Amino acid sequence: MAKKSLQPKMPEGGKVIAALQAQPASARRLLKLLHLPAGARPALHRLLGRLLAEDKIRKVRGGQYAAATPRETLAGRLVQTQPGYAFVVLEQEGAQDLYVAAADLGGALPDDAVSVQVVGGPQAGRQRARVVRVLRRGHERLVGAFRRERHYGLFKPAGWPFVSDFLVPAEEQLAARDGDLVAAEVTAWPQGYVPGKVRVLEILGAPDQPGVDVTVIVRKYELPDRFSSEAEAEARQFAREPGPADREGRLDLRGQPIVTIDGADARDFDDAVHCELRETGGWRLGVHIADVSHYLPESSRLDLEARERGTSVYLPDRVLHMLPEPLSCGVCSLVPGRDRLTVSAFLDVEPDGSVSRTEFGRSVIHSAARLTYDEVQAVLTGTPGQNAAAAFSLELGHLHGAAMALRRRRFQRGSLDFDLPEAKVILGPEGRVTTIERRQQLASHRLIEDCMVAANEAVARYLTRTDTPALYRVHAPPDGEKLRDLQEFLEAYGYRLASFSPQDASRAYQKLLLSWQGKPEEAVLNFALLRSLKLAVYAPRNIGHFGLASRCYTHFTSPIRRYPDLIVHRMLTRRLAGPIGDRQLAALKERLPVWGEELSRAERRAEKAEREAVKVKQAEFMSGKIGETFAGRITTVAPFGFFVELEEHFVEGLVRVNTLEDDYYVFDERKRFLRGDRTGREFHTGDRVTAEVKRVDPAEGEVDFSLHEERRRPRADWRRHAPRVRPRGARGRKRR
Repeated sequence: MAKKSLQPKMPEGGKVIAALQAQPASARRLLKLLHLPAGARPALHRLLGRLLAEDKIRKVRGGQYAAATPRETLAGRLVQTQPGYAFVVLEQEGAQDLYVAAADLGGALPDDAVSVQVVGGPQAGRQRARVVRVLRRGHERLVGAFRRERHYGLFKPAGWPFVSDFLVPAEEQLAARDGDLVAAEVTAWPQGYVPGKVRVLEILGAPDQPGVDVTVIVRKYELPDRFSSEAEAEARQFAREPGPADREGRLDLRGQPIVTIDGADARDFDDAVHCELRETGGWRLGVHIADVSHYLPESSRLDLEARERGTSVYLPDRVLHMLPEPLSCGVCSLVPGRDRLTVSAFLDVEPDGSVSRTEFGRSVIHSAARLTYDEVQAVLTGTPGQNAAAAFSLELGHLHGAAMALRRRRFQRGSLDFDLPEAKVILGPEGRVTTIERRQQLASHRLIEDCMVAANEAVARYLTRTDTPALYRVHAPPDGEKLRDLQEFLEAYGYRLASFSPQDASRAYQKLLLSWQGKPEEAVLNFALLRSLKLAVYAPRNIGHFGLASRCYTHFTSPIRRYPDLIVHRMLTRRLAGPIGDRQLAALKERLPVWGEELSRAERRAEKAEREAVKVKQAEFMSGKIGETFAGRITTVAPFGFFVELEEHFVEGLVRVNTLEDDYYVFDERKRFLRGDRTGREFHTGDRVTAEVKRVDPAEGEVDFSLHEERRRPRADWRRHAPRVRPRGARGRKRR
């Protein structure tokens, strides 16, 4: 006869909740309400703990429990920022992001659409939330590390350290070896305590193999890196050198001193310029852009794949072109000494920088020279030497005069110039990083930028004036909440935002940028201003561009590498040929909003991949320098530590607060610095320090530093002299 269990049977959680819905009760009272013996109390406490964790009940005054009021659920997208937590970007316009701790992720991954509930007060400057349900997965394919166990394989997704490993069945492993980085497809998502499953699609290689780190990023962001055979065949078919039939009806500019000005490492040239003085004063500026639309029929296979890419992606060791090389580096590239088909914009620039007259047309040019920024800079500074730009000194002088006038006019109306530094990764012949440099911003760079901005505005004004449907580059002003958050941050550094009005904010931003120019806190404050702004996007409705203080702006000058520019070229040349038919107008008005959203997403995807690839290469470079010390400057201070930018190499790393062993440091939220509790030592933005490389994780792009001097002051020094505190419960404690 089976022995009868003495363990009292616990009721279902639903019965406990039903009892608490009638009235709040203590655990002791619940035993009576549910007719449970006294011996069931430990089990009841365990059940109550589980219901609390699931947010189905809550604690109230007097040690009692009550049924939880159903919380509102909010929808958003999950975004990781640091290991250990994430944020949810809500769908509602203007809603503040929510903080989600690792324990509250509920199996969600980056870019997943999720349903969340707010469960706590502010943390990391945001309300705390918990993922209730994953509504839609952001990725079906993941990249990560494969680990072989005795009878099965494990897959760890890259960049998401607190997600449990996925199982890899033996028949789904291909020939992956232990430690290989692989691309995998999810076949079963995790459910509670049951792990998910994947199958290996591609073996990327060993982590230390050159180029594998960037390939991981390409697969992670699902960036297309191959064209279909049909698209390649079309590219070869379309890539014909222009002949008499192609030049027919075009403005012939082949005798003009037109030049391209680009970086020394540029491989495709989609814009060329020339400038001459006008007899009435001012300048006649010509901006000539590769006529990609001539070679790319709409709705061809090549056109569809270009739109899917949306943009070229520039990674440290490769370029993922929007168009195959026969076009992007061939007939569409404005190389010197060859006839090339272009769309030209002519701007009459007055001495005060205003544009009094514009003309547009299809043209043919014959670039006189391919100049680099450094060569042009030498001419502008009066030290041309024997470089190729010296032969164009007169024309470059006119170009510089027109660009400066345009720039002055733009800044008078409130245009912003953040001048954020960028890293340039220099690779050796084997693909290994040899150094990291700060990318210089020369007057020659600004010259070309000013000409391109003016051409973009001129085209946008024409499209608006003629009511031609197109994609505009729009940038909405910051909302009131963002401005208030910014003001609170700026006050810590002794600055104030002059205006909270979105209409006047651009001038207020501009004054701030000038006020801290050249100061130690410039980089962190520039970034804070940039972070307060909304994203610029592509849209068919023109609402202006806040950052440029422009009422009308589009992208026209880079059709080789940006699909929105190609759309604008098609709309411009179609309108120049005559009015657009009603059926075409109706079709465009239906497609353009969809294309705008798709191309904006493609642009953000490319930017994330480019930033992550640079971080990974910076970490790779520092991995061979562990234990070495470098002079640097503090760029950002936070509760968890401070970031240091090295002077010798353009690399930033984190000094974690728990490695500062001479004292216990507290973060001053208002003044944004760390202060030692005992010593009073402070760490501020702009302080010079000597940093030692302590830890590098190339896969995650993380670099950790420690202060070199801290070695001489072990933590025991201050702990030994710290005041002794009697522990709670020791003899002598007053009894209540």
